[in-house]
Amino acid sequence: MNSDRRCPNCGEETLRPWDELGDDEREVVRRLPDSAGYTTSERQATHRWCTRCWHEETSDQPLLV
Repeated sequence: MNSDRRCPNCGEETLRPWDELGDDEREVVRRLPDSAGYTTSERQATHRWCTRCWHEETSDQPLLV
């Protein structure tokens, strides 16, 4: 597994981009506190999430997945 995709907060789960999240996981992501600081389209293009602890990683570059 690619170590740069591991969660820096809990170290357990793989950070997943928006298109790898299920419908329920996307609903959780929409409600996270950091969601107010970014547009939905920006979060979908550049952020990744840990589905264990819900850490949100931001990036200035769109993800190439």
